[in-house]
Amino acid sequence: MKLIAKRGPGAAIMSAGAVGLLVGCALAWLVFSTHLSAQYPQASLAPIAAVLTVYIVIVAFTLDRGGVPLALPLSFAIVGALLTLVVGAVLIEMILCHYDRYACINL
Repeated sequence: MKLIAKRGPGAAIMSAGAVGLLVGCALAWLVFSTHLSAQYPQASLAPIAAVLTVYIVIVAFTLDRGGVPLALPLSFAIVGALLTLVVGAVLIEMILCHYDRYACINL
């Protein structure tokens, strides 16, 4: 079996979501395990901002016109960003809950 990497907006959106979630979860682990958010409350927003920033950067550099109207890949990118933010928020909340039991919400 041979895996072949495909180019295109779908692959860019999927890879941007995966890398964005990975970076956001790693940053959430760093912020919450060191209790950095207790000293600097704004640091709690850094993981979700990292998820969105990485997503936007990867999608912006890989989104090309390619013969289709720009509105179609752009709308898929926006939907992908919203899904990535929702999944990222749940994962970041789970990481926060591990380090601060009083910050847990009942998901």
